[in-house]
Amino acid sequence: MMKPQTLLLLLVTMPFAACVNQGWRVDAGPIFVRTRGQVALQDAGGTLSLGDHQNHLQGAMGLGDTEPSPFLRAQWDQERHRVRLNGFAMQTEGSGVLASDFGGLVTGSQVTTKEDLYVINGQYSYELLRDRSYRLAAGGQLGFYSLDVAARSTAGYEQVNTQILMPMPFVEAELYYGGFTGGVNASLMGGEIRDASGRYWDIEAYGKLQLGEKFEVLGGYRYVLLDAYGVATGRDFDADLDIQGWFFGAGIKF
Repeated sequence: MMKPQTLLLLLVTMPFAACVNQGWRVDAGPIFVRTRGQVALQDAGGTLSLGDHQNHLQGAMGLGDTEPSPFLRAQWDQERHRVRLNGFAMQTEGSGVLASDFGGLVTGSQVTTKEDLYVINGQYSYELLRDRSYRLAAGGQLGFYSLDVAARSTAGYEQVNTQILMPMPFVEAELYYGGFTGGVNASLMGGEIRDASGRYWDIEAYGKLQLGEKFEVLGGYRYVLLDAYGVATGRDFDADLDIQGWFFGAGIKF
C-alpha cells in the first residue's frame, strides 16, 4: 500500500499541473493534536470479548498527550466550485500498564507504546448560496485515515495497524466581514468499508484574516472521530478514538 506521506504529497501537488493559475491558495503551520479513547485487539486464539478488553490510550497505554505536528492545506476556487486538499500527521510515544489483555499481552503488563496517525482529505464542494457576507456549499470528501498503535513488553509485541479510505458527504458554511472569513465544515459517515466499519466524523472550524492581496493568517480547531471495528494485521480490533486540536498557520494566494 502507498505510504501516507507519499499519498499526501501526491494529493497536494498533482492538481497544480492541471490547474495552474486557477485561484490557488496554500496554507501551512502546526496543529497541536492529541488522541483520546480506547482500543482493543483480539488474541491469536480469538478468545477475547473485545468489548470487555479495552485499553485507554491516555491511561493504560501512556499515550494521549498533545503533540505539535505539521499540517498542510491547498485550495482551488473557480466560480461555484472549490477543491480542497489537506492533511496532518502525528507521532507519539509513551508507557503504561495494560488494564486488559491486548492481543497476546496480558492484563498488568508493563508496555512501551507508539502511535502513528495520518489524516489526509480531499474535498469538493459546490456553492449553493452566496452573497457578500456568506457562502453555503455542499459536496463530498474522500478521507484517508491511517492508524498504527503498537505495544511492546518483555513478553512480546502487539499492533493495531489499519488504513481506512472513507467517502463522506461534505457541507461548508462561511461568513465574511471585511478581510476576515469565519467558517465551519463537516463530514459524517457510518458504514462498512473494507476492513473497518463504524462511525467517522471530521469537523473543522476556522478563521482567516487577509493581509494584503496575497497573504493570510489562519487558526482553527479540528475534530476527528474514528469509531472503527474490523480486521487489522489479520485479527479483529475495536478502536473508539477522538483526535482533536488547535491549528495555526499562514498562507499565500496566487
